[in-house]
Amino acid sequence: MSEARPLPSFVSRFPEALAWYRDKLVLPGGAAEVVSGQNLLAGAADGLMARFAVLYPDSDRRALVSMWTQWHFGALIIPATVVILLCDRDLPLELDQIAIVPQDVGLTSAIAIPDEGGRRVDGSDPFARLFEGHVAPLISHLAGQFRVSPRLLWANAAAIFEWTLQQLPAELADAQALAAARLRLERPLEPDGRRNPMFEAVRYPVEQGEPIRRRKLCCLRHLLAGVADCGSLCPLHAGCTLATSDAA
Repeated sequence: MSEARPLPSFVSRFPEALAWYRDKLVLPGGAAEVVSGQNLLAGAADGLMARFAVLYPDSDRRALVSMWTQWHFGALIIPATVVILLCDRDLPLELDQIAIVPQDVGLTSAIAIPDEGGRRVDGSDPFARLFEGHVAPLISHLAGQFRVSPRLLWANAAAIFEWTLQQLPAELADAQALAAARLRLERPLEPDGRRNPMFEAVRYPVEQGEPIRRRKLCCLRHLLAGVADCGSLCPLHAGCTLATSDAA
């Protein structure tokens, strides 16, 4: 591969709040190391996790896997959501289509996709390739391989997705795609009747008269030595009262 390049057609569309993520989706290039999504499911995740674990010896494996997925989902979900909503693109994001560009410590530095995709077909689910094609099989694999709760990993993905939607200028987003994005967080059941693992992953309890953004499930990062907790975002934070909409 020649040098990895950010998606050239879309870099300028990233809002300032998300500028750090504009080079996280790249076209195939000459990264020193890549791990295909297929190899990730075939055992490569074990090696990446072992490299990451060197930073936190004797730490809880669940916390390591949770933190690894937060890095990966940040590099995946944030830029993909920007491109889908602001550029109306259908990106090839399926796990068997992509390759991870890892850092030396095993965390995801960038994600290489085969091309810039095409215009989204009207009526199609704009986020199916992202969540059903990539996030779902990855979570299923990691949960099984490392004995981590899939609910925890889905909460990580959903929290990052919800935060990303907050950072985007809604008036510039494709209205249908934005409605589909919000529906993924708001519907209790999937269209096929299964429980939606992203439903209410982030809630807004009231503290001192103000709604506070808070995860439904703790990400366990406090179990990693030297890593600060999430403050008020963590559900272990005490002394809150659910907002009326949550209590109803």
